[in-house]
Amino acid sequence: MENDATFQYLKLFMDYFPFWALLLAVVLVLIVRNPSWLKSIPNYVSSAKIGEFEIQLRQVEEKLAETETHVIELEEENLRLNQLYSNFDAHAPVGALAHTRQELKALAGNMDDLAPALAPLQFGADPADVYAAAEILRAKRDYSAFDTLIEALDRISSDDELEGLRYHTVWTLASAVHRTVLSAVKHSDQPKLSKGQLEMAKQTMQKLQDNPHVQLDSPGVPNQGIRGPASYALNWIDQGLKKFETIANLP
Repeated sequence: MENDATFQYLKLFMDYFPFWALLLAVVLVLIVRNPSWLKSIPNYVSSAKIGEFEIQLRQVEEKLAETETHVIELEEENLRLNQLYSNFDAHAPVGALAHTRQELKALAGNMDDLAPALAPLQFGADPADVYAAAEILRAKRDYSAFDTLIEALDRISSDDELEGLRYHTVWTLASAVHRTVLSAVKHSDQPKLSKGQLEMAKQTMQKLQDNPHVQLDSPGVPNQGIRGPASYALNWIDQGLKKFETIANLP
């Protein structure tokens, strides 16, 4: 057998081409002839290792599905919010927004699900939706929305131009923080927000006050601009942290 020419050529071929490469070639031929197999592979194969490459088929498919679902959910939440109030110009004079503010306050009173108001706090949302969300959260003072509100303000205050939002919108967001902290701290021996939440809020509101663009809002009378609700929020945050300190020192 060893002297057989056919055997020698076959042995040489097998030595030159690894077995996995031949197996891959066979699989590819079968897939070409049966395209439906390709779609069904992720249903049966979690991962496969071919030579030095590992294919995580099911994981990739599931991750893509999760991402697509998240995008669809955000789009649906924005659509829901847009359907809840009348269209308005987010850049109109503050006085011209009086009717819109009343409409949004009334809407907030009837909202049990705040998801539509939280979705516009994502980066790049329409300015009108951000303002609507700010007014709703300012009226609701909902503790469950506090973390999302602080995360959004922290991101906005990190931008030199406040992500292009007008002063009045950012003022309303800061006022929503002030009102929520006030509600959580004023009438409770132990604040209804955690110590960690108050500490994060303090860091964010201080960053907002120090933002160069915010410094230009009502420079002569700072409390009439964004720095007003920001400073009020900081005062109540400090009172809340003192209450936690008092609790920690109790015998």
